[in-house]
Amino acid sequence: MTPRLELTGIVKSFGATRALDGVDLTVRPGEVHAIIGENGAGKSTLMKVLSGAHRPDAGVIRLDGQELELADPRQSQAAGIAMIYQELNLAPDLSVVENITLGQEPTYAGWRRATGWIDRRKQKQAAVDALAKLHCETISLDRPISELSIAQQQMIEIARAVATSSAAISSSTAATPSSSSTNATDVPGPCSPLRLLILDEPTSSLTQVDTEHLFTVIERLKEDGISVLYISHFLEECQHIADRFTVLRDGKSVGSGAMPHTTSTNPPQTNKPLSSEHDTPKTPDIPPESMESIIHMMVGRDVSQLYPDLQHTRGEVALELQDVEGTSLPKQVSLSVHHGEIFGIAGLIGAGRTETLRALFGLDSLAAGRVVVHGQTADRRSPRSSWLNDSMGLVSEDRKNEGLFLNSSLSDNLTMTRLGNYRRRGLLSTSQMNQTTLDWMERLDVKAAGPDQKIGELSGGNQQKIALGRLLHHDCDILLLDEPTRGIDIGSKQAIYQQIGELAAQGKAIVLVSSYLPELLGVCDRIGVFAQGRLTEIRNTDQWTEHDLLSAAI
Repeated sequence: MTPRLELTGIVKSFGATRALDGVDLTVRPGEVHAIIGENGAGKSTLMKVLSGAHRPDAGVIRLDGQELELADPRQSQAAGIAMIYQELNLAPDLSVVENITLGQEPTYAGWRRATGWIDRRKQKQAAVDALAKLHCETISLDRPISELSIAQQQMIEIARAVATSSAAISSSTAATPSSSSTNATDVPGPCSPLRLLILDEPTSSLTQVDTEHLFTVIERLKEDGISVLYISHFLEECQHIADRFTVLRDGKSVGSGAMPHTTSTNPPQTNKPLSSEHDTPKTPDIPPESMESIIHMMVGRDVSQLYPDLQHTRGEVALELQDVEGTSLPKQVSLSVHHGEIFGIAGLIGAGRTETLRALFGLDSLAAGRVVVHGQTADRRSPRSSWLNDSMGLVSEDRKNEGLFLNSSLSDNLTMTRLGNYRRRGLLSTSQMNQTTLDWMERLDVKAAGPDQKIGELSGGNQQKIALGRLLHHDCDILLLDEPTRGIDIGSKQAIYQQIGELAAQGKAIVLVSSYLPELLGVCDRIGVFAQGRLTEIRNTDQWTEHDLLSAAI
């Protein structure tokens, strides 16, 4: 059988950094192939090569036996390749319909085709069909993208790929290109049906129900002979959906094979918001060494203990909320967090978890109640006073828009809240800033060319490490962490959990919002559950189970 995709010796460098160093990959028709690796292993770069965003420096790409030279995204799309990136890539001011059909707008036939008139009826129907395949019919077609939640925006990204595929299949009159020899620059025409769908962390912002819908769509694509390249840090997720896998490490393909599967008929619980339809996943019926060998290939070492067992003692109250209500938090919330404590928050998307942290930090205004920090009550909350007066830091779940300056260097992003240490006679010592950044890069295992590199050029996980590093560099007494390990590989998660444990041992107060239940149970001392804007219950961690957390959340 001719492989759907065959990569041989793919090389890509950015200056002195070699992101891909001779990658080999084979994907079969109608196969879901998982690409697994740590942040900075080269996964996203490889996918950008396939999508036409980057041109490889060396190597050969073959699609259905044809050698391709993908010079830009249009050529990749013409070849039947669709890419959904980890970071959202939507037009926020356009409607749902306009985003789903963007670049594939149906036009009228006849003389009106030449004028470019859009057939609004067909355009709307294409969007309706795409959303129906994802079971997202409740999303309003006329709403601007900016008014949707992150999870809904992610579903629109996927719907756009589905709509593009449907438009191509319905409009294509040509048969599948023959496997006879062609020039490397030859690609199928603009109406080529979808042959390879690339999903880069597609479920990072989806609920469990939405994930199940996505998996259903993937199964349908497989039945149509479409191949899927699936990138995810969640190995449980890969076990469920992938047929085979390839592991990347340091820009090289270090192993591949058949994916060991779970026995559960439903997608396993992964790092995503809770669902009312599923309890704790079944135990995988596979030899333990199978997944351990994959993890060993990923990190180059054994990960023996994911959650560190660091002793820390709960001290005095560091932070207290007394009947707090905010503009985005309609119900009263009361809780206290102590020094030397890791306080976990669970709940569904929109239940009030993120809204509570935003009100605490001063990003959203308070409508009622009091926030007491270190025994002092502030009538008004603001990010500036949180940083400077309260020694409080926030890692936002939306690092792209709120957590980082993507066009600035790693050094600027890490040190920006504590520049006084580097100021000499009104001037900043960039050499000292860079040295401090290098120290934190080594401590957090950040993979980058250096402290001067723009942070927007890093993988999502390495960006998240710098966002957390800024709080550590600022020496915050209170850390508000909103989904701090989203998009982080297993080796990096272990490093971050270690940092969180060490901070608690130092007497820091930590509030951890997470949708990944094993993370909350493995790291936190107490866990509170939000439901419909209200903090419903707080217990010591040893009094919770995943089932109990799920029940309380719904």
